[in-house]
Amino acid sequence: MDRGVTSMLLTRRALLGRAALAAGWLTLSRLRPLPAHATVPEATPALTTLSATEAATMTAIAERMVCGEASGMPRFGETPALATIDRALSQVDTEVRRQLRWLLWGFEWGPPVFALRLTTFTRMSPEAQDEYLQGWATSRSQLRLLGFRALKNLSMLGYYAQPSTWPAIHYDGPWLGGAAGPVRTSSP
Repeated sequence: MDRGVTSMLLTRRALLGRAALAAGWLTLSRLRPLPAHATVPEATPALTTLSATEAATMTAIAERMVCGEASGMPRFGETPALATIDRALSQVDTEVRRQLRWLLWGFEWGPPVFALRLTTFTRMSPEAQDEYLQGWATSRSQLRLLGFRALKNLSMLGYYAQPSTWPAIHYDGPWLGGAAGPVRTSSP
């Protein structure tokens, strides 16, 4: 492979990885503590970045990646996690959003190529979806590994940013003005 092409591929991979990390940090930095009397709205606001198809694919992926069925945790789709992911994506570069769209499309339509199944990811059984995800997670292809990590980071970012997930993981919320109470400063 040509040296210039190799360096370009590495740059694209690094860009996608850094973009997912930056999107996560940016979203977490914009989280504000809820007042004690506030509740999380049940309705998910309209998505501005993800299309309906991309949202369905991202939701199906995240449902399998997060442990929403374990120990009283809400399912991904029962939280506004997708809206959190959509907001994070609206704040990243358009090139990153374009690459994510291709990743979601490739992930959705990849089972015939990567798993030898004539179906799409969203139409697979939960067990088959887990197997397909495992194939991406353990792939020898650096591109598939990077894609898996980006999707996992987005899934975790959206899910664990939701206050409804915090009690099950024993997180009391943000320290500043959250359930943990006021910040105490020591006197000199």
